[in-house]
Amino acid sequence: MGQADVRYDEVTDRLTFHVGGEERLFERARRCGQPSELVVASAELHRRNIQRRLREQNQSKEAFVFDDPVGVSREILTAAGESSKAIDRIDRLALIRSVLADATDRESHPVSLPPGMRSHAPDHVEQIRTEVEAVTNYHPERVTAWRRTADGLYAPIDAEATELLTLACDVERELREQTPKAISEIDLVRQATQTLVATNGAAWTDAFPELERVTLLGLSSLSAPHADLLHALAATTPVTVHVHFRKATGAYLQARAAALFDIDALGEVIFE
Repeated sequence: MGQADVRYDEVTDRLTFHVGGEERLFERARRCGQPSELVVASAELHRRNIQRRLREQNQSKEAFVFDDPVGVSREILTAAGESSKAIDRIDRLALIRSVLADATDRESHPVSLPPGMRSHAPDHVEQIRTEVEAVTNYHPERVTAWRRTADGLYAPIDAEATELLTLACDVERELREQTPKAISEIDLVRQATQTLVATNGAAWTDAFPELERVTLLGLSSLSAPHADLLHALAATTPVTVHVHFRKATGAYLQARAAALFDIDALGEVIFE
């Protein structure tokens, strides 16, 4: 079994979920010559609050490196000699608008809009694309699970769910053909996951040679792209990964985490 096929139950010794418990971070604060822990929070405000609390408690932040998932992904890609450039939302919407042009011709156009959806609604299509991405990360197992679940729903919800998935996948595929850059910052996270798998963790070691622990804080939800990045870290590197869910939603997220992480061919997408 290759590193890309390491399933959740094989990395539980290096991947731990917590409900709350963020205060444990402050117990590890100390003065040192080299940071040993990467503290990851998606919201800049949350990272600032952690650093402010360290200052208020007169504790050193020298043991920590602070970043967000996209920043970490850029570091991994750069260390591997790969591009870390992504188009912004404005350019992405312009590309989607171009992709959707004349999409009402279902026989010849690569993107088929569901009934009632207008071809001049790129914002709506982008929302659908990002929501499907958050749930599936375009991994074959999750896309198949979506289709299987949709088939078991009552009409017309079954057809609508399948149509939305198809639309998101078609648009994603077309966007990939329109630009050599990553089509979004989340795409960078996905590419970093693939790079970790392809280099068997060497890209991480090159980017963060001294770090021994990764702590992800303040989560009220956990998307598939972020889950796959954490999974790849635990599967290909010796670092320990600790995920702290917020108390309000933590019990639910912790209960479904095993299913979210339990996939084969980590980093694979349906477009390859």
